[in-house]
Amino acid sequence: MSTNLQDIVASTNELEALPTTTVKLLELLEDPLVAADRVLQVINKDPSLTANLLKLCNSAYYGMRRQVGSVKEALVMLGNKTVVTLAFATSMGDVLRGQLSAYRLAKDELWHHALATALAASRIAHATGSQDVSERAFTAGLVHDIGKLILNKVLVNQMNQLPQYATAKELINAERDILGFDHSEAGAALAEAWNFPSMLVSAIYYHHRPEAAQGDIQLLHSVVAGNLIAAAVGMGGGSQPPSEDELLEQLAVMDLPTELVLELTTQLSKEVEELLSMLVQPI
Repeated sequence: MSTNLQDIVASTNELEALPTTTVKLLELLEDPLVAADRVLQVINKDPSLTANLLKLCNSAYYGMRRQVGSVKEALVMLGNKTVVTLAFATSMGDVLRGQLSAYRLAKDELWHHALATALAASRIAHATGSQDVSERAFTAGLVHDIGKLILNKVLVNQMNQLPQYATAKELINAERDILGFDHSEAGAALAEAWNFPSMLVSAIYYHHRPEAAQGDIQLLHSVVAGNLIAAAVGMGGGSQPPSEDELLEQLAVMDLPTELVLELTTQLSKEVEELLSMLVQPI
């Protein structure tokens, strides 16, 4: 990792440390046997998070047979890890919702892309792996593009704007031409600074070059595929959507069932809108 990039991460005053609640939720996500009392200790101390979480749990999205009136009830109905995952998504909203002018992204566009990628990655991981991988894929999909947060300021200060109507590959190449590194490298550096677990750092770093990754790549492939599918439905985080043929060709190397991919491209936009109606709060 270049010293220049490390300096940029270290001097990014606008991106202060993650909120305490978010950090603690991330720690809980890493505990495979997270206890209900630990979850309650974290979430109940944040009234806004508690209110938004209960709103989500009582939404039509989950179709609960009775109203959930407390976080404790939500834990019983949905399970500890699901509640923590939803709470983490809610808490990340404030971090990801700003305008990124260098990427031509209006307010909330990066947030929409993050949620779309997270939902698609989770569905893919669940269909091809396990529930544990699915929950991690949601988290990784949610944070995969955090590098754009710090590169935006650098690009704006240099009076640079990335090309309009570009593919993901063209945007990556433009970042490297201008800065010498891209948002996946910057995101991994930021994730390390925020003490993210190594599996998240790796997913962020390799999500545009999965062929270079080693070891267990199931999580990474879920995020890569989720990112591509999000772009295909018009939530590309600044990149142009691939055609259906291009999408299927790129995903073929991951051995994903064509039926699953096509189903996601049909349903993803609606699922994202349903989540947005519950997760998005005024800022």
